[in-house]
Amino acid sequence: MISTPSFPIRLVFPPQGHFTQPYLALPCIQAWLEQHGFDDVRTIDASIEAYDHFLTPEHLVWSRGAVEDRLPLARFRERERLEFRELDAYRTAVESAVSAETVIAEIAEAKRTLRSEAAFDRDLYVPAVRTIYHGLRLASAAHFPSRLTPHNFTMRYANDRSAEVLAATEDGIENPFVDYFERHLLPRLVAERPRIVALSVIYGSQLIPALTLGRMVKRALPDCHVTAGGGFLAYIGKKLMHAPGVDACLDSMIFFEGEAPMLKLAETLRAGGDLAGVGSTIWFDRTNGRVETIENPAMHPIRLDDAPLPTFDDLPFELYFSPETVLPFDINRGCYYGECSFCTLPTVIGPGYRTRRADTIADMVVDVRDRFGVRHFNFITDCMPPGMIRDLPDELIARDAGVYWWSDARVEPKAYTLEGAQRLFESGCRKLLFGFETATPRLLKMMKKGQSVRSTLEVARNCTDAGISVTFYAMVGFPTETREEARATLAFLVENNDVVREVSLQTFHIDEVAETYSDPAQFGITILDDPAADLELYHDYLSESGMTQEEAAEMFAEMMAGFAEHLPLFSGDNIFYFMQKSHYFLHLARGTTPDEFGRESRRRATRRANGDADPELALPAHWSALDLPFSYTEVVAKLAHPLAQAIRPDFLTGRFVEGAEQRAEAVLGGVERKPRALVYGRGAEFLELRSDGVRALEALDPPGSLGALLPRAADGHAALDHFATRLHRFGLLERRVERTVSV
Repeated sequence: MISTPSFPIRLVFPPQGHFTQPYLALPCIQAWLEQHGFDDVRTIDASIEAYDHFLTPEHLVWSRGAVEDRLPLARFRERERLEFRELDAYRTAVESAVSAETVIAEIAEAKRTLRSEAAFDRDLYVPAVRTIYHGLRLASAAHFPSRLTPHNFTMRYANDRSAEVLAATEDGIENPFVDYFERHLLPRLVAERPRIVALSVIYGSQLIPALTLGRMVKRALPDCHVTAGGGFLAYIGKKLMHAPGVDACLDSMIFFEGEAPMLKLAETLRAGGDLAGVGSTIWFDRTNGRVETIENPAMHPIRLDDAPLPTFDDLPFELYFSPETVLPFDINRGCYYGECSFCTLPTVIGPGYRTRRADTIADMVVDVRDRFGVRHFNFITDCMPPGMIRDLPDELIARDAGVYWWSDARVEPKAYTLEGAQRLFESGCRKLLFGFETATPRLLKMMKKGQSVRSTLEVARNCTDAGISVTFYAMVGFPTETREEARATLAFLVENNDVVREVSLQTFHIDEVAETYSDPAQFGITILDDPAADLELYHDYLSESGMTQEEAAEMFAEMMAGFAEHLPLFSGDNIFYFMQKSHYFLHLARGTTPDEFGRESRRRATRRANGDADPELALPAHWSALDLPFSYTEVVAKLAHPLAQAIRPDFLTGRFVEGAEQRAEAVLGGVERKPRALVYGRGAEFLELRSDGVRALEALDPPGSLGALLPRAADGHAALDHFATRLHRFGLLERRVERTVSV
């Protein structure tokens, strides 16, 4: 028997992706490579590993010191005014100073809570999530103005300009991943000496970290071929590969689905062949002493039914911030509808629409259940086809799969009858997300959605009546939409909040591979291209009628405020269940109905909004106060304004807005000196008080509880009750009662 020389391949998911569940692309590619004879393939989720590292007491201690050096509070204390451009640095400095000690003390327990049964106790869950968020703020502050959150990673460098992106990859002060990769990931790769490192760039937030790692690998391992692929690169990859200097970070880029081209690339490199034969690939030809970008033609994707079970063995299930593992599994690729005028997925995901057979899906799901002990799935699909809505539940029920799942879906009234929805529920479906977009029929027609408001509500109600939680995707700012129409959409969603549990709202953006970009006259808009943005994907535009982009941003804030008031899952700190992918779904999978969860969410929000002065309320074990020269509340309010928010890349698109800081400064201005105090405690929000408020807190601390202090308060009972109620609402006071978490 002839042995094949080892050809190590490392598939890396770079930071930043959401930290509650794994991503699917690399396990699929790993399985395909292994099925075709490559025996040394490993998947590395560098995103969750980085999150876990940054949220350790040791790293946060280092971060606290770095913030004190880079953003010393002394620079603000003697000032009489802060200009707008200084507000973010001031906020970062004071938040870090007041919270660092508490966050460092609590971070390990917060991580344990989110990874255990304790996460199902709301009174433990919410403080843990807050601590995680504030831990990331502290870790980010060490690299100010860069910011790593559970949902995004941004730097001051523009993501749509290649020169800035490449500069960011070598900024060891503001790019946290330079040091992290150097100390933690690169030594592992150097020791294993892979012949290929493949980077999966699904989101714009991963672009700078991915190229940072690619540059470091190419320096440390000159013989290693660095390639990249993924959803975000399907949009901007060709532009990136033609940008000067990118060859220092990459050798090639794969487009569309990765299995077939990745296998061909590996076989070609192992044989020492010519990359010209690797389809769906762009690569750098470095022969003849120069670098030339070569674009190869597309190749056919694989048949989904031929694809093996994804290889999840390398994923660190224990590191994801979730009490139970939720695994992704793709049931189809592409979109069977493919007509929406704003949508780009049919263009970038690859040729054609393909699906697995329902019996294949059911067999694989049962296999994963048995091999990994996982019963929760996120079925990856842009829209579940009508036949699958019928066939998949039947196959899962026939196998007694005993799994729970959620997925995106398209409004199909003939499939989502009450009987059909009940069958879905019986098969384990607990949550579906539909593309609703707007309550305005004329806009739906412009969007080419092929659905009506009436049919969408009918489908949603059938799913709700069957016990399935319904989320609507909605959009604000589509060309020609007016404020009145946006408010009508808000009113419709509020009116039907007994059916719609969550709304995933986004502002409309012009994407250059969508019909709204290729035929702008049809939508009454003029595209404003930016010649300096060589990686530009999302474009500014002028609309002949309807809202401007700034007005749409303001309406977004208004609609979110409306959701917070009327949708239980958006009220108060309940929104954490919406923001943390899969966490609400896991409650549904445990048997909590959407109505029950909504009622408890509303009760919690009402209780905290109205407040109470429970005698058992007490300060947490860790809390601190910090004297401020300027009002924290005023600073936060200015930074929350839509004009200020436009300075940072948009959460969904990564779009930079040219001149946003100058406009915000001109309109919003700075703040005048106003001494206050900032208070922070375990799992609480930051709370601004006057000096007498801090004295009241100090008085509350020695007795141990509000009930112990009240007898000493003489005639001040009412004022103290009101004060304690406010502190409880912000999470600073907590009840000292024993809780038993069911196991």
